[in-house]
Amino acid sequence: MPEEKYDPQEQRRWAVEAPPPEVSDAQLVLQENARRFREESARLQAEQSAREQIQRDRQRAHEELARREDDAIRARIFARYLQAEEQAARAKAQAEAEAAAAASLPPPRLSAEAELEIAAGRRTLAKHAQRAQDAAAARDQNKVEEKAEKEATPGFKT
Repeated sequence: MPEEKYDPQEQRRWAVEAPPPEVSDAQLVLQENARRFREESARLQAEQSAREQIQRDRQRAHEELARREDDAIRARIFARYLQAEEQAARAKAQAEAEAAAAASLPPPRLSAEAELEIAAGRRTLAKHAQRAQDAAAARDQNKVEEKAEKEATPGFKT
């Protein structure tokens, strides 16, 4: 028998009119599982992205708070620095004013009672200095005498 040849249009018409091939249950389960896996993967990826965004937002908030605190601390330090400079300038001006005022005034005179106390202190210092000199002379004298005794004692060697 000769092979019948059909033109391509007729083959196409038969293919379109033919019922679709039946899909097995295993293929349906496989397709359902693949769909569920894709949905689950998309859900997990969305959750992960949300967690990462929350973490980035939290980090940004912490950095902003740290920047604000740092700026506040820098402002306080700068204010203290300016205040210290002002105090130093005021103290310098006051010292110059006092020096100018002191240069124009004669030195203050001591009261009679203060002069008596100063004289008594000087006498006490002189007395203690004399005692220290006498004690040093006595020690020197004792050393000389001990040395002479050792040399005079026969059979005694140091």
